[in-house]
Amino acid sequence: MKLKSKLSLELKTALEKWAEERLECIGVYKDKASDFEGLKDKLIKDLRSVYSDKAIDLFLRPKNRTIIQSPDGFARITGPCGDTMGMYLKIKKGRITRATFQTDGCDPSIASGGMVVEMVTGMRIEDTKKITQQDISVALEGLPEDSLHCALLAANTLKEAI
Repeated sequence: MKLKSKLSLELKTALEKWAEERLECIGVYKDKASDFEGLKDKLIKDLRSVYSDKAIDLFLRPKNRTIIQSPDGFARITGPCGDTMGMYLKIKKGRITRATFQTDGCDPSIASGGMVVEMVTGMRIEDTKKITQQDISVALEGLPEDSLHCALLAANTLKEAI
């Protein structure tokens, strides 16, 4: 597979696994399709033409996608598309010391939730209140127009958790 060399081995492996799973979901198997590798490469290329490597890494290998027991701040919101996101915050001396999220949403929702918890960890509460849908999209190196609502869901869930 010929991916940009700047991709980590872990992300390359995650992309290949993702593409293989997608192909198997539609009945295309490695041992039965003569151009399985070509199809896999096309899926990866198509995904990378829509989402940044940062966004892809966050939804294929999400970090902090868990529940914090006894959080200092918590919210769960369902967005207009039906995705639900929960955000859990631990706060000490006016700063977020730990943030996690859960979502039943699509890949861009996972990336948006993951980006928010990365952004806010260590931040002062008053600064986190200023985070917008646009800030999240920029941090993800862009989202397609039809996925921007996922960044809005993450921003709104953060604000409610605070």
